Amino acid sequence: MGENRSRELILSLFENRNLAKILLMNTLIFFTSQFPFGTSETFIESEFPFLAQAFDQIFIVTNDLSSPQTREISSNATIVRHPYTASLKSKILAVANFFRLRKELRFMRRQNIAINKSSLFALLTSYAKTLEVNLFLEKFVTENKIQRSSLTLYSYWMNDMALGAAMFKFKNPQVKALCRAHRWDVYFEFHEPRYLPLRNFALQQLDACFCIAEDGQRYIKNIQSNKTKNNVLLSRLGTFNAEKKRSGFNPDKIVLVSCSNIVRVKRVELIVEALTEIENIDIEWVHFGTDHFKGRVQKLAEDLLGNKSNIRFEFKGQVTNTALLNYYENNAIDLFINVSESEGLPVSIMEANSFGIPLIATNAGGTAEIVRHQVNGFLLPANCSVAEIVETIKLFYQLSGEEKSNLRKNAFEIWKREFNAEKNYRAFVDDVLSL
Repeated sequence: MGENRSRELILSLFENRNLAKILLMNTLIFFTSQFPFGTSETFIESEFPFLAQAFDQIFIVTNDLSSPQTREISSNATIVRHPYTASLKSKILAVANFFRLRKELRFMRRQNIAINKSSLFALLTSYAKTLEVNLFLEKFVTENKIQRSSLTLYSYWMNDMALGAAMFKFKNPQVKALCRAHRWDVYFEFHEPRYLPLRNFALQQLDACFCIAEDGQRYIKNIQSNKTKNNVLLSRLGTFNAEKKRSGFNPDKIVLVSCSNIVRVKRVELIVEALTEIENIDIEWVHFGTDHFKGRVQKLAEDLLGNKSNIRFEFKGQVTNTALLNYYENNAIDLFINVSESEGLPVSIMEANSFGIPLIATNAGGTAEIVRHQVNGFLLPANCSVAEIVETIKLFYQLSGEEKSNLRKNAFEIWKREFNAEKNYRAFVDDVLSL
């Protein structure tokens, strides 16, 4: 009641009530890579409704400039397309103001990051984009008459958009600014050069960095300065499932599912090679995900598995998240497999868990936080061999019906307790609003 009276009092001070309402609006500027366009960032679909409830108005700033809209958004959200690459003006400004990067160069030396042509180019490229995003925000906030004291900036990735938000926060301390951190935007060693620019600056300015996995949280805290450690927080992603889980399994065969883009880091070809080595077990393997190798992995499967009478396989390609979950609900799936060499904490594994599907996965990134060895599945070394994959599939096949049922029960319970979207995203929004 007191809050409503305060709002009415403020409104009464303005002859133009529409202007007053604009000034009072709780506003979110939400930076995404592609959402709500294209097919990537499907996991934002689960989170966005909670953001829509928490803010009066939302501006989704997406780096997708051409794809058709594929996801619905709330009526209080407006889409703004903005390129990820820096303009010539920002590049010139970055070079002209290079002297401002002395702290970053000292950070690079402390972390034994080689200061050479490659790392300096990466630094200047990110700095140029940081300057551009800051300039974009200054203009956008002014033109839209957004009250800075009621503005929250949120970058879904700890990328150059997050750096720009951090710079805007530095110049406008009354603004709230935060980001999420996943995998590629966290681990230096998976980049060439082995460096992600200006992370220390970003974390010093942002109110919070929400890591999706404990492994990423530990990594950031270890590599950054002591000043940034208290605002590096854990906030897991989650998926929805209204207890639509399968209780049965296939006693005489294995229905094996994998779900990822076919890219180098996912190593889908290892699954093909493992199935080549398996005899006397009937296996149906179904893979979901975009093929970035132009059919080379599918061709490998056709060459190596095509004549094996005990192996059948299907590459479904990119499907909507709804179609994927419908498949899980309407088919008896025995086993989910992920053999990535690098991960954050895979949403694909959360989804499989939510349907009580046992798992085989590599101990990469935060995967061990959701795959508990011999509890809801089997955890392999990050650099696992084909032989280890083969032996684990055989081990699963030889389990009793009761043992398989326990794996399925545990998979669902782990999801329900730790990766339930309703629980996790409500907690995340509460944390954001309390910053």
